[in-house]
Amino acid sequence: MRKRLTFDHPENHCFGCAADNAAGLKLEFFETDSGVEAEYRASADFVGAPGTVHGGIQATLLDEVMCMAAYAKLGRHVVTGELTIRYLRRTPAETTIIARARITQTKGASAFIEGTIHLAGTDEELTQARGRFFSGSGEPFPAA
Repeated sequence: MRKRLTFDHPENHCFGCAADNAAGLKLEFFETDSGVEAEYRASADFVGAPGTVHGGIQATLLDEVMCMAAYAKLGRHVVTGELTIRYLRRTPAETTIIARARITQTKGASAFIEGTIHLAGTDEELTQARGRFFSGSGEPFPAA
């Protein structure tokens, strides 16, 4: 299964996912059987080291796809409580990459989510993330 997720709230000005934020990433998300993914091609404007996607942009991509996994799979908006990023290999700019996320556990109002960045068309992990996200409503999540 691969289903496009729509989050078109008129008050959404999010840097990562808002279609109307001129300075934003304008990410589009797709629900899969195991979680959520987003395809992205970072321009040369978003580099850190020459030709490499800035680590902060990579962290933003992962944070966004991880939050969207909670929205898609648990039906709730979340806020990020912790986010740990591990940069494994250089992530090239001006190349299509895929950010993926899946929920690994829920406990009370916390969701534990893992994310990765890959070059499109490969399973080679370039960047990994683990995070703890809190239910925006404060209500507990169902067990994952």
